[in-house]
Parts: sequence; structure tokens; C-alpha cells
Amino acid sequence: MGLRDNLQVIAEDLGKSQLGDVLRANRTWDPTISSVIVAEGLLMYLPSTAVKSLLKQCASISGTGSRLAFTYIGTRANDQPDAAPRTGLVLWLLKVSGEPWLWSIRPDELGSFLKKNNWTIAPDQMASSGKFGVEFFDVALK
Repeated sequence: MGLRDNLQVIAEDLGKSQLGDVLRANRTWDPTISSVIVAEGLLMYLPSTAVKSLLKQCASISGTGSRLAFTYIGTRANDQPDAAPRTGLVLWLLKVSGEPWLWSIRPDELGSFLKKNNWTIAPDQMASSGKFGVEFFDVALK
């Protein structure tokens, strides 16, 4: 498809910078227009407070009708992230490799979590039924 005039790709370490600050410093970013923000393979590596902050920042720097496409890990009944039959092994491997999963959520709690952080599940999406491997895929609407 090639590059598009309305595509912004900005490399930034969100462990060191706040997304809102990064985008406000970018002169081409317009926070009043609808945007699509993608957080694929990210949220599970952030602590809960950082996930909430990121969602609120995304809402504050994007216009009405914006969408947030994201993946997340479900939570088991024992409050552990769910990595299917080999959860213990997967969690251990992630921890020893220095990339532990820090956040997960039960799919049935996602809607209320998003609402508390200024988003709603996009009504035209599959709402927590889109699971690929161990990750769920969802889209939220501002």
C-alpha cells in the first residue's frame, strides 16, 4: 500500500516517556481528529497503573471516534495470566528472560475496565471473542 500522508510512526520507549508528551511534542499530531492507535503485544508487559495511564493518555490525545486496537492476556480464576495449558512454564520463561507479564484481565471485565479509562468496546467488533494463541484482540472506541 505504500506510505500514507496520514500515517504517523513514532519510535519511542514508553517506559521512559509518556505517550501524551511524545505526541504533544510532535508538531504534525492533531489531537482533535479521529485516530487509530495500535497497542499490539504491549499491555501485558506494563504494570496495571501504566496500562490505565496509557489508555487515559490515548483518550486525551485523540479526537472523538478514535479507535484503540490492542491485544491483551486473559486472567485465570487464580488471578494468574492465562497462557493455556503451559501457563506455569510460559510465565517462568518470560520472567527469566526479563520480560514478565505484568498485566492481564478477565475478558468479561474488559468492558468496565475500558469505561473507567475513557473507552468503550467498539460495538462493531467481536468484543473479547477474538483470541489468537494466548492473546485476545479487541478494539475500543472513544
